[in-house]
Amino acid sequence: MPHKLAERNVGFLDKILGGGKKKPDEKRVAKALTVIKNSKAIREDRVSAIEYFKDMDEVTIAVPALLQRFEYSLEHGINDTREKESAFEGITRWGAEALPLVREHLVLTSRIAWPIKVLKALGEEVQVVEILKAALDFNDVSFDQAKVDKNYDILCYLVEYKLPGFTEKLAHFLNDPDERVRFACAELMVEQDDVNVPGFLERFLADESAENTRLRQTVLRSFYQKKWVIKDIERYPNRQVLDGLFVDAEGRLELRK
Repeated sequence: MPHKLAERNVGFLDKILGGGKKKPDEKRVAKALTVIKNSKAIREDRVSAIEYFKDMDEVTIAVPALLQRFEYSLEHGINDTREKESAFEGITRWGAEALPLVREHLVLTSRIAWPIKVLKALGEEVQVVEILKAALDFNDVSFDQAKVDKNYDILCYLVEYKLPGFTEKLAHFLNDPDERVRFACAELMVEQDDVNVPGFLERFLADESAENTRLRQTVLRSFYQKKWVIKDIERYPNRQVLDGLFVDAEGRLELRK
């Protein structure tokens, strides 16, 4: 009896000191990961795999695995949402510990909607902004529609935030081949408290190309409402920008009948 009691005491000490922590079985982890990544797997098996990783006490294994559930959508919308919500719960329970792993995933993935939800649940505004900025791809991604879509989505999400000191780098996307990206970039820039923004956007005031119609409208409205000063006045004969809209003596847009 004393021997068994001693064994129990040792087991208890191992637990509170961390010595009793078992490493996850590699084969079981690999099998569960294969299931959670498979949209064609039996639903019950996939749910079990999600629960397996939710119960795991290894953040570096559990969080990346659960993030994989956001990489696809099921035709059955209710089941899809339930599974993603379950994965969401499994990740967010780790709190700040999960942030570096979510950041790494966001940089690599093109399916960002749910990871951003996770990010917003875990991080403070500064952390959210910095991770989203890091996830933007400034390379030539015109050949990869998934990466183009990702940049567009991130620019749309960032419109909620102020990005001090980022305007010049952000202007890169004003030259993107994708109209949606250029437009999203312009909308984001006009929301910034940066005196350099008008200088980056002024060229679109006279852009009559069909592919920049929305962008030009946004820029025209912003120059008029924000009373930004136009530097290149000579570009507009008789100071007319378009019908009814002129540049006044101070270089600002004004309506005239």
